Amino acid sequence: MNWLGPSSWQIILSVATPVAVALILFALEARGPLAPSLQKSLGLVGPYFTSVAILFGLMSALLMNDVWQKDNAARQSVQAEDDAMRALFQLARANHLPELTPLLKTYAAAAAKENPYSRAAPDARQNTDRAYEAIVSTVSHAYGLESATRIFLLSTAAEMRRARDRRLYVADDETVGIKWLSIIVLGALTQVAVMLVHTGSRTAVRVSVALFTVAFTFCLLIVAVFDTPFEVTLANEPGKTFHNTLEELEGS
Repeated sequence: MNWLGPSSWQIILSVATPVAVALILFALEARGPLAPSLQKSLGLVGPYFTSVAILFGLMSALLMNDVWQKDNAARQSVQAEDDAMRALFQLARANHLPELTPLLKTYAAAAAKENPYSRAAPDARQNTDRAYEAIVSTVSHAYGLESATRIFLLSTAAEMRRARDRRLYVADDETVGIKWLSIIVLGALTQVAVMLVHTGSRTAVRVSVALFTVAFTFCLLIVAVFDTPFEVTLANEPGKTFHNTLEELEGS
């Protein structure tokens, strides 16, 4: 994981925010200006506060669905790009184009550095573009290829490019701030609602708020981890997949 990337801050805030809100609520309930009234209260009727929890649950589900789909899209794009690379390698071998092998290696090496949070990302993308153009140029000008074979090679290269474009789109895509703000605000309001329902029993307040805080933190962590898949869950991709593929194909 790149600890200077945005997901690091998201993960830190995902843990710190719910815990901070819970500690503030505990302090207010124990020694705040409304502490005497809260401690004498028998608690408010729970069903009147379920709407806040329902809204939090809906927002959490929608946001987690978004980032889950993003992670799936990232994996699919890497796999599609790898499949196209395998096909190009096999076609080059079958049609006696050994000059494509070093170009595919160059492409894989450049693509492996296309981390959107790396300082080398712009240069890596330019290097990948140049490697792809060299592949297309080599295929286009290869002597002795049948037209059908040439077209198939070019279409396979185009599939590899489309998969790369999808991968870069997913890598650059981040959850907008308003969605983060919504889940944090609704989660904090739910913590307040849970506390108000259980006022009058300090043990119940602490246990109920603590349990929801754990669930709140877990939801934020899931969103933070899967929001930037190429920084966390797929931190070594696509380089690991590409290099393993080339080594496997060269050794076969």
